[in-house]
Amino acid sequence: MPAQPARPSAPSSIARLSIGQVLEVLREEFPDLAHSKLHYLEAEGLISPERTPSGYRKYSRADVERLQFVLRAQRDRFWPLKVIKEHLLEHGVDSEVTSIASRPGPSAAKPAVRLDRRGLAAKADVEDAFLVELEQYGMLPEGVLFYGAAELEITTAARDLAAEGLHPRHLVMLRTAAEREAHMIGSVATPRSRRGDPAARGGAEDFARDLGESMISLHSALLRSRLRGS
Repeated sequence: MPAQPARPSAPSSIARLSIGQVLEVLREEFPDLAHSKLHYLEAEGLISPERTPSGYRKYSRADVERLQFVLRAQRDRFWPLKVIKEHLLEHGVDSEVTSIASRPGPSAAKPAVRLDRRGLAAKADVEDAFLVELEQYGMLPEGVLFYGAAELEITTAARDLAAEGLHPRHLVMLRTAAEREAHMIGSVATPRSRRGDPAARGGAEDFARDLGESMISLHSALLRSRLRGS
C-alpha cells in the first residue's frame, strides 16, 4: 500500500503570525480589537512577540493564546492588567480560570452580528415601524445599510420596554444621559492618547472602557437603590 502523503501542519501551529493575521484570527471573538491594543499590551509586558531583523512583530501560537486569556479576563471578569499579569506569572494560561467567559460582566461583548434592516426587524421580532420610531428618537442611526450587536441589543431592550408601556418617546432621557456620559469619558480619556503612539492610544481605549464599566456599575447600583426605596 503506497504511503499516504503527509498532511501539512496547520499554520497556527508552526508559523509566526503578523499583527494583521493575529487581528484576523481574533476578530470573531474580539471585533473591536485594533493594532493599538496589541501595542499597548506589549508595552505593559503582557505579551512579547518576536521581532524580525527589520523590526516587524511576529506572534507565536502561545502569544495568541496568551492574548485570548488577557482579552477575556478584561472583557468578562474586568480584571485590571496588574491582576492579569500576576495571575499569568503564577498560573499561566492553562489554569482553571482560562474559561472565564462563564461569568460575563455588565457590558461583556456580544457575539458579532451583521444584519440588514429586514434582518434586524426579524431578529428583534419587531415591525419596521418600530425601527422608524427608534430612529426618530435617536436610538438607532438613520440611513445605514447594516446593523451590529449594539443596534440589536438596543432594539430588543426597547421592544421589551415598549411591551410594558415605555415607548421610545419615553426613553429619550436615557439616550441623552448616555451621550453625556460618553462625552464625559472622552474628555478624560482623550488626553491620554498621544499622537503617533499606538501604545498610548491602546491605553486610552482601555481607560475609557474601564470608566464606562464603572459608570454602568454606578448607574445600576443607583437604580437598584432607588427601586428599593420606592
